[in-house]
Amino acid sequence: MKALVLLGCPETPSQTPMAVYVFNKLTKMGYDTTIAANPAAKKLVKISDPENYYNLNLVDLERLLGEINEGDFDLLVGFVHKDAAASFFVTFEQIIQCKSIALVFSRDADEVAQFVEMIEESGSNALITAVRAFHNPSPIKVKFDRAIKEFE
Repeated sequence: MKALVLLGCPETPSQTPMAVYVFNKLTKMGYDTTIAANPAAKKLVKISDPENYYNLNLVDLERLLGEINEGDFDLLVGFVHKDAAASFFVTFEQIIQCKSIALVFSRDADEVAQFVEMIEESGSNALITAVRAFHNPSPIKVKFDRAIKEFE
């Protein structure tokens, strides 16, 4: 089984620790997990594991988009905290056609609702978890842990 984790812009402090957490959780569940991110987000995640304890598989988001095909992954987990992240998530989901979880979060409740609406209006079949969070990763972690139980 293969899982893909999509990271958005790295400006939210909670995304990086959550990326490592999600990678670890999915790997322990038996997934061969890949994290796709822009260069800045990739560097933040890589620096978060200086001893390479997690053996993170990091790839460039834009490059992967040009290479993926339907069925390449069995699970998609996307961090959605910007409209561009919502667009990337929907695009990847439509190409891959697999089970998916959208982790929607923002410091602004109206933005959370807007991003959820963007995903829903796209015709996505994703399990959408939404929470108001920015600095503190705990609310996102709780939502992810609940959502991933649906795929265990």
